[in-house]
Amino acid sequence: MDNQYEEKLAAALNEVAVEVKRAKGLFPANFVNQHEGYAVLKEEVEEFWDEVKKNQRNYDMQAQRKEATQVAAMALRILVELV
Repeated sequence: MDNQYEEKLAAALNEVAVEVKRAKGLFPANFVNQHEGYAVLKEEVEEFWDEVKKNQRNYDMQAQRKEATQVAAMALRILVELV
């Protein structure tokens, strides 16, 4: 893995951690069960997909990155809370 990729990975992981903390602040209770965690994750994936489909000739990469970060954050939250 090259240094530039490692720097991008570190930045992305930091963004995901910030998003997990933000979401946890808004919704402090743990997921009730895996079904709730899945439902929240699925909603975030659908929002990401909506951004991808919007305009394939002129992607809004910032909006897609935001949604992808939220997908990763919810997956991480499930991992932390349900394992």
